[in-house]
Amino acid sequence: MSVGDAPVADPGSPRVRVMSERCGTCDFRRESAGNLAPGQLAALVRECVEDEGHIVCHETGPGKERPGAVCAGFAAHPDAIRSLALRIAAAGAVIAQRP
Repeated sequence: MSVGDAPVADPGSPRVRVMSERCGTCDFRRESAGNLAPGQLAALVRECVEDEGHIVCHETGPGKERPGAVCAGFAAHPDAIRSLALRIAAAGAVIAQRP
């Protein structure tokens, strides 16, 4: 499962885009925690990890300035290494995007 409607792979190369830091409204920030229902973020992370997926930064993708990228908050989660996209990025195929 991947949360978000934007691809995070760069079509011109075998690289994965990952945000270099959490954006100001990232759901993984404590001050932004009220954006989701209680337990919703934990459930999304659990589903993504179980399916080797990822969460797309909500400030990237269709209709945004930047193409889709893996959320930095998700990437920092201790279980996120199970994400296929982040394993590819860890192998050195990463394009870091700034918020």
